[in-house]
Amino acid sequence: MQDQNRKSYIGIFWAAVSVLCWATLFPAVSFLLKRGNVDCYSMGQFRFTIAGLVMLIVYSISKKQFPVRGIGWKDWTNLIIQSIFTAGMSCSLFYGQSLGIPVVNAAMLESEAPLLIFILGIFILHNKTTLLQTLGLVFGFAGSLFVLKIISMEGLMIKSFSKGDMFVVIGAVCWALYTVLSNPSIKRIGGLLYSGWSVLFAGFWILIFQLTFRYPYHAPIEPEDVFCSLYLGLVPTALAFFSWNNAQRYISTGLLAISGYFTPILSALLGWIMFHESITLLQCAGMVLVLGSALIEPEIADLLRTLYKRKR
Repeated sequence: MQDQNRKSYIGIFWAAVSVLCWATLFPAVSFLLKRGNVDCYSMGQFRFTIAGLVMLIVYSISKKQFPVRGIGWKDWTNLIIQSIFTAGMSCSLFYGQSLGIPVVNAAMLESEAPLLIFILGIFILHNKTTLLQTLGLVFGFAGSLFVLKIISMEGLMIKSFSKGDMFVVIGAVCWALYTVLSNPSIKRIGGLLYSGWSVLFAGFWILIFQLTFRYPYHAPIEPEDVFCSLYLGLVPTALAFFSWNNAQRYISTGLLAISGYFTPILSALLGWIMFHESITLLQCAGMVLVLGSALIEPEIADLLRTLYKRKR
């Protein structure tokens, strides 16, 4: 029991790190797209290439070995194929944003992906689920809609479904498939090694896509673009992907999916702290719902009961 609780603590920690990193993704991407010097495909190709190289270098230095040991032909096949979903997620999401859809529409990815991960985990990984876990996911989904202002006092804020919205949905599907399909390989070779190679291959796939359709490559040149692109590669990509994938070694995809609902909360809080954006009562209600969805999740509930017993 103690060993299981320890694993849960570690998994929750890494999930929290990934959520914190991804909370900064949309502001950084929006900044680059508004400047207009780096297109959505070059942005994705650059961030994944930088992130993959950094993670593989860190692995080589920390383990004192080349980052290929322990990877069998089955894992190589999975890495190459599953990296396509990573590339697809990035291209779909960033292209959807480049079409000028409102931020609230682009943020639907953060509501859709956890739900899809939960469902695919049941069908693909045969994860067992309980009524409380299902209710937690529903509460988390509802809460995220409030936090993201998709539902406000004026009603549903997404008034239409455009081409950009379609690509956001495709991005959410790709992300869910990558998360669920990567689970077996991550448990065999580790989160850092899997993350490094998968995002490096993702950058390669985007480059192939650009060359095939003859899209020009716009490398970041201006200091602001370089700094922001490096930040994208190091924080909401390298650190975020490693933390997210590494968490799968310790906690279920169901709990990992629910943790994704905390990204909108952190985004809203960062906007309030850094940009003095207001937080509405509905957003606060949504935060309570998301927090409640985590507290009734079986793994979290077990940890809380264990802590309560120790204090008595």
